[in-house]
Amino acid sequence: MQSVARTRQVERAAYGEHGAVLRIDGAAYIVETDDGEVRAKRATSCLLEPAAGDLVLLAAVNGARYILAVLEREEGAPSHLVSDGDLQIRLQRGSLGLSAPDGVHVASGKDLSMAASTFRVQAREGHVALGLLSFVSEMARAEVDRAKLIGRSLDAQLERLMQRVKRSYRIVEEADHVRAERIDYAAKGGLAMHGENAKITASHVMKIDADQIQVG
Repeated sequence: MQSVARTRQVERAAYGEHGAVLRIDGAAYIVETDDGEVRAKRATSCLLEPAAGDLVLLAAVNGARYILAVLEREEGAPSHLVSDGDLQIRLQRGSLGLSAPDGVHVASGKDLSMAASTFRVQAREGHVALGLLSFVSEMARAEVDRAKLIGRSLDAQLERLMQRVKRSYRIVEEADHVRAERIDYAAKGGLAMHGENAKITASHVMKIDADQIQVG
């Protein structure tokens, strides 16, 4: 009964008006109405932040004035949805779409998290700049027409590496070192190895086998 009585008391003391925002003074808005300049607070439900020059709808409750909504704004002026605390957008069913003809920008002072059963990104051009990248995946598959990698250092630690290419070219300007337990090279056609100086040594057995061996 006390709650109902209090609600009725508020309803009797509440009325609406409109005015134009003149300026912003801290957390208050100075609004020009038919009764002169008044100070008003932005209502919690008014997520669109009022700006100077906006035509707003006011509600006066027990002597305090609140901006309920922005009725009109200068054409082309930017808009900002502002919340003083945490804000969540939740749909009980259906999908949520976000689109803009000139771009969409997402910025976070701390973490930016995304979770989905399927993640897709499609763009004509992409740029990613990261200070540190950690990538974990059970399987990674990439299909590219042309790839170019430029870096100062690349370290990879793998249990198994398999590559299948049609043609392979590698240029090492300085030294090339390979350390392995066993090395097996097989060529269907010719095998050519050339150097200004060549040296092959073996600790136990060295075998050369061919139908014809030419030296010199």
